[in-house]
Amino acid sequence: MKQIKDMSRRERKVFEACYNGWYLSGEYRAVFFGHERRFEADSIRQLCKDVEAWFASHAEHHADDILLVKMHKAA
Repeated sequence: MKQIKDMSRRERKVFEACYNGWYLSGEYRAVFFGHERRFEADSIRQLCKDVEAWFASHAEHHADDILLVKMHKAA
């Protein structure tokens, strides 16, 4: 994982959303601007990678929207 100072604005937004919602392995829910997706993750690194790839596909139109990532169900 990159150092925070080397992250792009989008990467930092994803990292902060995942880090703030991380508790333990399980199912996580990411939401922004009416888009929602669930992710299975057993590490914060995996969660950040998966959410970043998903968020990047929408970033052109929604990069300024708030991204929320929270645990949905523990493993």
